[in-house]
Amino acid sequence: MKVTTYIINKGTSSRYYGLKNKEENQVLHYAPNNWKTEKGALNWAKKHGYEIA
Repeated sequence: MKVTTYIINKGTSSRYYGLKNKEENQVLHYAPNNWKTEKGALNWAKKHGYEIA
């Protein structure tokens, strides 16, 4: 499955990133979804076998 990142609280100084399914544009609720960096979210996805879109 291909995933992409999204910003949870856009426009604030304390952004958090989450992951969502690229094809269906749905949030992955079983992923932690509270990374402080986009790289952290992408590393988690790679570690768990997801493709990065």
